[in-house]
Amino acid sequence: MHVRSRAIAGLVAGAVLLTGQPAAAGTVQDSAADEVASTSARAATRTIGGDATRTAVRTAAALSVPGHTGLVPSTPRNDVPRITDGEITDIEVIGNRVFIAGSFTAIANVGGTPVAQPSLASYNIDTGLIDTGFQPTFDGSVEAVEASPDGSSLYVAGSFNTVGGLTKRKIVRLDPVTGAPIAAFTAQGNGRATALAVSSTAVYVGGQFTKVNSVNRTGLVALNPTTGAVDSGFNLPLSGGIGVGGMLTVQQLKLTHNGSKLLVIHTGRQIAGQDRYGVGLVDTATKALLPWRTRLWEDNLSFVGGIQRVFAGDVAPDDSYFVVTSGSGGDRPPINDTAIAFPVTGADHVEPTWVSRHFDSIYSVAITETAVYVGGHFSWQESPTSNVPWPGLDNVGYGTGQGLSGYGLGDQVVRRDHLGALDPATGTAIEWNPGSSSYEGEKAMLATPRGLFVGGDGNTKGGLPVGRVGFFDLTQAPAPSPVDTTIVTPIEGAVKQANAPFALGGQATSPAGVTKVGIEIQNRGSKKYLQDDLTTWGAANSINATVAAVNTASTSWSLTVSLPVGEYQVQAKTFGNNGQSDASKAVKKIETFSFDDLPPTTKITSPPAGLVAAQSFVATGTASDDKGVSAMTYSFRRSDNQYLQDDGTAAPVYNTFRGEPDVIGALSTTWQVEVALPTEGEWKMTATAIDNAGQGDLRGDTRDWIISATGVAPSVAVSTPTPMTPPTAAAPVTVAPGGSITFSGTASDDGTLKSVEIYLRNNTTREALAADGTWGADSIAAYHRVSPINLNAPSYNWSYTTVPLTPGVYDFRVRATDNLGLSTATANLGRLTVTAQVPGDAFPNGLLNFTGVDQNVDQLHLNLAGTATDNIGVQSVRVALRDLDTGRYVQPNGTMAASFATVNATLASPGATSTTFALSIDLPTKGEYSVEAWAVDTAGQQDGSTSGATARYLVYPGDLDPRLEPSLTPQNGEVYTDSRIVVTGRAVDDVGMLRVDVQIVNGAGQGMNASGVFSTPSVPGNFPWISVFLTSPGSPGSNFAYTSPVVPAGAYTVSVRGTDNYGQLQQPPKTVSVTVS
Repeated sequence: MHVRSRAIAGLVAGAVLLTGQPAAAGTVQDSAADEVASTSARAATRTIGGDATRTAVRTAAALSVPGHTGLVPSTPRNDVPRITDGEITDIEVIGNRVFIAGSFTAIANVGGTPVAQPSLASYNIDTGLIDTGFQPTFDGSVEAVEASPDGSSLYVAGSFNTVGGLTKRKIVRLDPVTGAPIAAFTAQGNGRATALAVSSTAVYVGGQFTKVNSVNRTGLVALNPTTGAVDSGFNLPLSGGIGVGGMLTVQQLKLTHNGSKLLVIHTGRQIAGQDRYGVGLVDTATKALLPWRTRLWEDNLSFVGGIQRVFAGDVAPDDSYFVVTSGSGGDRPPINDTAIAFPVTGADHVEPTWVSRHFDSIYSVAITETAVYVGGHFSWQESPTSNVPWPGLDNVGYGTGQGLSGYGLGDQVVRRDHLGALDPATGTAIEWNPGSSSYEGEKAMLATPRGLFVGGDGNTKGGLPVGRVGFFDLTQAPAPSPVDTTIVTPIEGAVKQANAPFALGGQATSPAGVTKVGIEIQNRGSKKYLQDDLTTWGAANSINATVAAVNTASTSWSLTVSLPVGEYQVQAKTFGNNGQSDASKAVKKIETFSFDDLPPTTKITSPPAGLVAAQSFVATGTASDDKGVSAMTYSFRRSDNQYLQDDGTAAPVYNTFRGEPDVIGALSTTWQVEVALPTEGEWKMTATAIDNAGQGDLRGDTRDWIISATGVAPSVAVSTPTPMTPPTAAAPVTVAPGGSITFSGTASDDGTLKSVEIYLRNNTTREALAADGTWGADSIAAYHRVSPINLNAPSYNWSYTTVPLTPGVYDFRVRATDNLGLSTATANLGRLTVTAQVPGDAFPNGLLNFTGVDQNVDQLHLNLAGTATDNIGVQSVRVALRDLDTGRYVQPNGTMAASFATVNATLASPGATSTTFALSIDLPTKGEYSVEAWAVDTAGQQDGSTSGATARYLVYPGDLDPRLEPSLTPQNGEVYTDSRIVVTGRAVDDVGMLRVDVQIVNGAGQGMNASGVFSTPSVPGNFPWISVFLTSPGSPGSNFAYTSPVVPAGAYTVSVRGTDNYGQLQQPPKTVSVTVS
């Protein structure tokens, strides 16, 4: 189904149809609209103090499009001021002046002394010098900065309350030259402001506030750009926070370039009372929410715990499409760790144009006419040859640190470290690969006519130590040369098989005739160069490639090499007959990887996450590798991005400590390290194992601690409906259905509380309380805050009153979190079980006749049957059929939707105390169907449990079962002499291989688990299956390999089975007998 346009329609939780593609970017629209976006560069000159001049913005409205005709350089400017601490939250440009917002404390000219200018600083991009006259001061964080279209004002949003000594809560207007607050502008917010968009007639602000200037405006407000007065006609409140911890906020605001629409990227369910998960569009003229709506998040949130993870967005220069990104939620397409392109036009059910899987967080995006630039914490992007709609399996993570990471996807991905660029038409990678050393990632990005600005918490970008902000300047791109070289293959960032031949190739041109092409291959780790023998490594060296047609003006060239595991930079240079050569070398970065020597894995075992009472302690863990673990590295980072240094201090410079495992060279070993932290607070440890070949764990393991000698987790207690003081359990509570119930109690802390939260779920009916307080069967259960935001009190009397209770068994919990970040321990939660039941009427019981897994369904139809009983009478049996592939339910009308639904079965004896039931149903689509049945009695009470009433059906008509090819090792009668059982082979399927499992049973009838321990199963014959390594998971054919731990001599039975992408098992498994001597 590989279609290169990658255009997607009908994308509902993995169901993909293909249609057209977005309009070509690059058409500059001349707009006479009143609204003009504020990202354009406009210049004027202001005189300050007589002879001091500074460029500011003073011209009339101009087109705010980048106007790029090609990619920006992959190397940033190295002559601009440096910021070397904190994170970057936003970047703005006015003419030749750059404004940088973030959590940094200082900025320095190149080679100069740092100048204290926290939170918001400015420099001149032409001179490369700090604007020392720009000196705003804030008492809180700065989250966003945006200029007015005419450049006369700079608007700032954040968590501050005073600016330059004046009371300016969360929103302020600054003089862009001095940074002084403009007193005439007043917009006092009662909560953090996080996003800005500015037109000539309005300042749009998003955030976590509920009031601005004492006017009710939840999350989104429009202000007068001169006075800050709230626009009474713009009232589009957000509601239903489903961000992390129930957060309701705006992540990004963007105006279309003609000013007609406002893009709102947010973590709520609704805007102005209408469902707009993730994204909404507002008509700026009418100040009304547009009918544009996508169902992408609604259909897929159930796969990611119901938490909205949208992060950034931008609008294309021609206003035909926009891109939304996501991060910090784990690799799960289509809505997590992805960039998603949507058309700007449309009404309801708008589908993505493409989804670009990045396997890790994408925190920033900037769109030009030629590329969609993205920044974040990712290490991979989809290659131009990747599968549609994305490479890999939906439910398997390929992010760094997850198994083999992207290496297991072969040529479907290319390496991109935290920065990359996508083809606007397809969402696949194009050849821009500067790389970044950021830790959390690149969280700010801005495209201007001059180039591209990126900001993150690393000091190296494009291989240069430029600090937190990099500027990729189009004026620094090499001028075209008549003598030129291109490297066509491999693609930038390609990962090739180590120690196996592959070809480098490209094109060379010279008007005088090409005489030779020199190739330099440098190992980026050792900095050594490949020598002429194509085997040894040493000083800088150029190797002559094979030129197809010497002395011609244009010819192809090639060089076949075989490289060991490593990261490499390839440079190519053409030489002509007249002695001329390239003005600059062609450059590509590639990598080689070997499945014969896999990277190690690391685990931290102690101390457990949470409170640690001492600044000095011993951290322990484990490390393993298929060849042997030789070393360990450790880093310790405080919450303010300060790292533990060798001298015991904390500084904003990344630093690691090297150690050794307890048994050097062992395949599996423990490790320990003495830790001495300089301060209390929140600290994150990262441990990384290194194997005998020098390969590090792809990510390592991390552990978060709160270091506090006096910290104590807060305590809670329940007063009503029955007293409960943890850890003593309370007796279950029984009430009649139909009425509300009030839960109340107390929470306290030795310091101050931050929040009190409750959890409530009807385990019978699936109704649950969501993080935003929504109650229903489709709500995803989460803790809901019942205290004010930022409680900041030593104790709190909490209370929550439910909606009228439907019959069922309810699970209630309460917890508190203090300002240290400590939460009530699981054992000390306030917990109650409440049963809402009609007096004297027991819950009914429904059972299915078949309760196993059936993978032999050859048509889109199921015949279900069972029995139902009740002490008074059975009214109905409801059956839920959920396609696990897409997360959608069969609706009563025969369609599929994400909302929970049941279909009524036919009763043989309605109203009887015992009856059989049957359901014959056609299925709308193939899938893996989970079937659950509930009996309902004549009082409306539902079956309290689905035990004995669940089944699973793999409905994939025409799909073949997976199988193993005959090359399997071992064969029957195999003898192993080294105390280990080795299993290798190839598994194939007509769709794709999900995994291969191995089962090993000894002569005593004991099965072996993954740790090599043999035991007798509690259920006879139910021996453990061990998942083995696949070289190409998800593909139709994959090699696999497994080596057991050392096992005693004796006879063994080895079984091997494959599972395809649909979950269908090989029938029967391949079983052989072997001997270990």
